[in-house]
Amino acid sequence: MNRRALLFWGLVAAQVLFLLGWAGYHEWVRQTAPTILLKVRPVDPRDIMRGDYMILGYDVSTAPKPDRGGQVVVPYGSEVFVVLEKRGPFHEVVRTSSEEPQGLKPGQIWVRGTVDRFDDKTIGVNYGIEQYFVPEGMGTPDFKRLEARVSVSPDHRLYIRQLLLDGRPYP
Repeated sequence: MNRRALLFWGLVAAQVLFLLGWAGYHEWVRQTAPTILLKVRPVDPRDIMRGDYMILGYDVSTAPKPDRGGQVVVPYGSEVFVVLEKRGPFHEVVRTSSEEPQGLKPGQIWVRGTVDRFDDKTIGVNYGIEQYFVPEGMGTPDFKRLEARVSVSPDHRLYIRQLLLDGRPYP
């Protein structure tokens, strides 16, 4: 083999290893990171190009505006840090911050999100877990109660681990 062929196959192998490592890391986080339970409010669209999926709205997606020294700072699209605490079976919003939170009480965790809407007192937070693709051919499930078990990664991002329809795993 000549030098160009070795370089080509070396680059292909490096890309494959990178993609496998990246996918493996995210799957490892999803399976091993601590999990929390969130209340979900579903919206059910159908898209011809993407198939069946549910848009999920979480109770923790509406949070109070962060306050930094009396000044409210929340530009659209900016990163926000949300402190969650377990209250009953679910985690709920305690406070938000425009900087990484310090001095958490026992049982509190913080997660990263992005501001996607705001009004006078609250902000809408997008965590990157708002869409869930339904397995092909299963259609939209019927349920009365929807919950999500989500993993909290070491860098404080959320990953959907499992949906629960009326307390049962889905799918």
